[in-house]
Amino acid sequence: MTAPGPLPAVELLRPSPWKMLALLAISAGFVWMALVIGERHPLIAWLCGGFFGLCALVALVSLLPGANHLRLDAEGIELRSLFRVTRWGWRDVVRFGPTRVGLHTMVGIDFADHVEAAARLRRVNRGLTGFDGALPDTYAHKASALAAKLERWRQTHA
Repeated sequence: MTAPGPLPAVELLRPSPWKMLALLAISAGFVWMALVIGERHPLIAWLCGGFFGLCALVALVSLLPGANHLRLDAEGIELRSLFRVTRWGWRDVVRFGPTRVGLHTMVGIDFADHVEAAARLRRVNRGLTGFDGALPDTYAHKASALAAKLERWRQTHA
């Protein structure tokens, strides 16, 4: 097996659109069902239509260009989710690894002791998954492959 080549200056990973397209289709179906039952059960129709209407809106926004990505560079990792940006330096991260959350395998992330943000939530997450937190997507990778890629970036630049 050959050693991997040098890392690029910047790597931009984008999520697959299929999950959001599925959410959009399912949400649209439930909004349609809410409209159909609206006259017979108005409260249920409003609750169902409102909730799934919001889900459809989130799916639509997620599909916009630039709404979501994972950007890797020599300074650290940038997570953009619904246009909101979170950035961690490589020295802020101790490790990445695959973890299961319910039926999904995700990439877990452990933070260094000096990172104080959301300490209580991190303790809860650690009890549930073994990690301080998790990335929201696997960006068209298997969780284990993405975790290995992130570990390589971290070890190279930490």
